[in-house]
Amino acid sequence: MATFILIYYNIKVIVKNLPCQFNYKVALEDDLPIGSGRVESAHRYVIQDRLKIAGAWWKENNAQNMLALRTLRANSDWENYWDQNIKKAA
Repeated sequence: MATFILIYYNIKVIVKNLPCQFNYKVALEDDLPIGSGRVESAHRYVIQDRLKIAGAWWKENNAQNMLALRTLRANSDWENYWDQNIKKAA
């Protein structure tokens, strides 16, 4: 299950290691985000809001799983994820 953090770092590695393959002009024409503003904003409402609840503490694996589910919801993929996993379980 990919988490928001893993996705962010994968994108960061791609942009760093393959700069000639990232076409800013085409990204802008397709209305894709090319800055970090959306990532930083999502970090506040997807990650920090849940992890920083007063009195909460997290084991790393539990935090990763919870963040993956919150990312699914934030990306409007919640229903699709559960539909696919219910089919696999059946």
